[in-house]
Amino acid sequence: MHTFIDVLLGQGSTSSRARSPKTVENYVGAILGTLEAWITDGLTDPREITRKHIEDVLDPLRGDQARRLHTALRSFFRALKRERLVFRDPARSISLASNRSVPTALPSDRIAGLLDRLDDPRDRLMVALVAIYALLPGQLTHLRRTDLDRSKGQLRLRRAGRMDHVIYLDAFTLRLTTAWELQRRRRWPDSSNPHFFVTRNTAVDDSGPPISAGVVQLLFQRVGLPAGRLRVDRIVDEARHSSDPVRLMELFGLSNHSATGYVLSAHPDRRNGPIAP
Repeated sequence: MHTFIDVLLGQGSTSSRARSPKTVENYVGAILGTLEAWITDGLTDPREITRKHIEDVLDPLRGDQARRLHTALRSFFRALKRERLVFRDPARSISLASNRSVPTALPSDRIAGLLDRLDDPRDRLMVALVAIYALLPGQLTHLRRTDLDRSKGQLRLRRAGRMDHVIYLDAFTLRLTTAWELQRRRRWPDSSNPHFFVTRNTAVDDSGPPISAGVVQLLFQRVGLPAGRLRVDRIVDEARHSSDPVRLMELFGLSNHSATGYVLSAHPDRRNGPIAP
């Protein structure tokens, strides 16, 4: 475990990017119970752990709990192999089955009305990402081109001090994404800015800055609905339909506390029920 922590902090035998203290704490917290259980079962050497052992501890878990442990175990054994404490990585080929469903958009007439006010493909895509996937304005500005995996229809959201959150794009949003990428390539074919969204100024800036928060703010002022309000409306709309905090956590990357709060807001009759804080 100490070796694992050293690697996370960038202090292993090979230099690497140091993770934040909060990330290290999350990784250790996710894996510690499993390691203690293995030790109790007599597995005191990480070289004794097989793929079957890892599958057995992941099998009863679901949702974020399974993903946290899966990610932590992969990182743990990858670190030990790099430090030559194990000869093989038993977690390397293990993947979790994903049953995530693509979130339902707001009522079609409402989102159509929002997008009809806009002509620019970039602006239409940014509004859709907030209206359908409840992205925060800061997430829009800091998205990178490498965060989009078009072949899988996935968009990765980086979160400081927390695990990245992946959203699964529907066909409508993928079409908007294509329209923006084509426009960007046509207007600024030589742009090296790594950010997904650019303006005519940032596209040609060699330092590769993100778009400013003011650009996003002005966009939603033109739409007539603040981004924060649209985001909250989207989450509440989903809470009304599903009334399941776990679904909100999976779709929007919310914490357990926030997801429960949205469900209770949408269903006040459940305030004294089993999901009440």
